[in-house]
Amino acid sequence: MNIVYALSGEGRGHASTARSVLPVLEGAGHRLKVVTYGRSVSQLRDYDLLEIRGIRHSYNRAGRLSLPKSIAGNLGVLGYYWANWTSLRRQLRAFSPDLFIVNFEPFSALLARSLGVPFVSFDNQHALVFLQQRVPPGFRLSSLITKAATRVVTAGAEAYVVMSFSAAPWRRGNVHIVPPVVQSEFRRLRPEIGDYVLVYLKEPNPSFLQVLRQIDERFVIYGYNVDTADGNLTFRRFNDDMPREMAACKAVMGTSGLSFITEAVWLKKPYFGVPLKNEFEQTTNSFFIKEAGWGDFSEQPTRDEVEGFFRGLQGFRAALAEFRFDPDAAGKALLELADRGLARAQHPVTAEVRA
Repeated sequence: MNIVYALSGEGRGHASTARSVLPVLEGAGHRLKVVTYGRSVSQLRDYDLLEIRGIRHSYNRAGRLSLPKSIAGNLGVLGYYWANWTSLRRQLRAFSPDLFIVNFEPFSALLARSLGVPFVSFDNQHALVFLQQRVPPGFRLSSLITKAATRVVTAGAEAYVVMSFSAAPWRRGNVHIVPPVVQSEFRRLRPEIGDYVLVYLKEPNPSFLQVLRQIDERFVIYGYNVDTADGNLTFRRFNDDMPREMAACKAVMGTSGLSFITEAVWLKKPYFGVPLKNEFEQTTNSFFIKEAGWGDFSEQPTRDEVEGFFRGLQGFRAALAEFRFDPDAAGKALLELADRGLARAQHPVTAEVRA
């Protein structure tokens, strides 16, 4: 089967997910074409890749997602598709696709529809739509906006494969709830408890760094694309040693995207989330961490909150030690949908998540 795998180029999580499931699809004999943009391009160069333009998020100086700036910054994307729609359809038609798998990339879903090719939505964002979520006070508007945007991205998909740590059942036949994936680089590692904390920040957060400078710990920080040291802060460019550094750290802190959280959970690392403001999906991920007993979170961390997190490390590790999940479940669900045909894939493929 010829499969187009289209993904968002925002952040590192979408590419991380692709690097986990593309080898599974390829290993089963499926022919692949990857469609993406932004940060995902450099991580997936080894595949037959079609680079497009896509939606990017813009943030204000306080690190809050800015809807007006994001809209203004993406106006050129519409012009790109107006000018290149025919060319993109021609290139994709030449691949003779049988199926699109769309990881939160709306224009690829539209291209699939225009070519008359069925598509599967595969992401974690649709957990906000299909699973019951507790909306904390003050987050209702953010919740409504995020859910509305998520519904639009892959509206009308023939099936939805949704990654979530939640074990809640779902009865709609074309929605498949599976645990998140884990890259092979992390799965090969044996975790240890080291003497430093690993931090990843998708966007600059100077106030959080100022708090870390006041803490009697050593922090290795990814996300600033520099190699330098500043007191107890050591900044790293992304490199092949990052998984190993995560496996050997004492705890993980940073942006609350599901992929990064999943890597930490797999390695049994307590997690302190710093969710990006106005990104409700990250807020729900952070609340889940806290309620599961795996760590804590704060949108605007204080010294007291961070020190409280370190005091609780032993309890967080105990809770993580009891948790198990199947990181292969998503790949199996996608293979099943591809192999038996979407028209017949109307029975849930819900993998077990055990706490």
